[in-house]
Amino acid sequence: MKLAGRRILIAGSADPQTPEADLLYAHALIRELARALVLKGASFVVSFGKEPRLAGRNEGPSIIFDWTVAESINSALSTGKAEASGPSGKLIATVATEKTFCQVPQQRLELYNGLRSAKAISMDFLEPGWTSGAVRRQRQAQLADMLIAVSGGEGVEHLALEMASYGKQVIPLDIELGASCRDGSGGAPKLFREALKDPTLFFTVRPDESGPELLDRCSVRAGAVPASDVTTAVLRLLEALVSPKVFYVRLLNKDLAEYAPVEQFFRSVVDPIVTELGLEPLQMGIGLNEFAWMNQAIFDSLHHSHVAVVDLTGLRNNCFMELGYALGRPQRVILTAQKGTSLPFDSIALETYLWDPSKPPDELRKELREHWSRNINMPPLVRPRGLR
Repeated sequence: MKLAGRRILIAGSADPQTPEADLLYAHALIRELARALVLKGASFVVSFGKEPRLAGRNEGPSIIFDWTVAESINSALSTGKAEASGPSGKLIATVATEKTFCQVPQQRLELYNGLRSAKAISMDFLEPGWTSGAVRRQRQAQLADMLIAVSGGEGVEHLALEMASYGKQVIPLDIELGASCRDGSGGAPKLFREALKDPTLFFTVRPDESGPELLDRCSVRAGAVPASDVTTAVLRLLEALVSPKVFYVRLLNKDLAEYAPVEQFFRSVVDPIVTELGLEPLQMGIGLNEFAWMNQAIFDSLHHSHVAVVDLTGLRNNCFMELGYALGRPQRVILTAQKGTSLPFDSIALETYLWDPSKPPDELRKELREHWSRNINMPPLVRPRGLR
């Protein structure tokens, strides 16, 4: 898998009573891993807020890892080794609440404000009052392409379930630090053991690779393996993963006049952009079919794809049904249509790239890149509501 453009969430925590040496090892590993990922062009989901320490301590390593990740990102950004934004959006996506700024520790304000001044952060604010960890994790799972889980408890386990439900990759590490809230059923170490038995529940590697063998190489062996060696092993596993899928919703009836320009648009414009972004096109009727009937193939594939490119040229009912499903998931959606398409009321309110078949492919690709960058991380149409 191409790591450039992938949005990664590194999440976890440690028991407030965990031995300091073990916690320092975890921070060293996460610092090195985040640095390696940002140098490969990855982007991140990072939470900004409190920085709790070990029990009875006002200094020393934190029992969470967000600020360590932010430090590595900022170091690469300040030395010109990372860009503040790219095709997948800002370098950092964060899910904020009305309390976020006041929770940032004084000693972290310079780092936080520096990242904001560099325009490296995109903020998705939750509805006022919706500050629960569960709601925040649901949105993080939508934003991220991949989870790297480190120790932790219920929060990490919930994130893993959310990510897996979207068909996204989950990489648990076996660092045993407990959980900040002393909850859960074992956190990332438990997930690591389960993944060794059946990695397909957590991630998918290319056919020429072995998931269990690659994951076993990532074991810290109770801190006996140098952080640099674990980082190398994790990167090797990540690069062996299959690429995220982009599901195509489009007119497929070859008997219709609009078919030829739509086919040309997807083959000469959409396919190259998707491939350029390190993603894999998925279109019904092309490639291997794993399903007994077409409807199951369509909705299962759409459900588990990272992005849906929905082209409404021809105003086909099935395309609108699949668009509605994707928006309701909520799914990342890139909406397109041939110039001149008269979109109905509900869909016309969504930003749609109206491509002109008379323009050369390189100009259309440039326009689609810009549209993709603006819209790929749009928030869900419907926000949670109810009792708070």
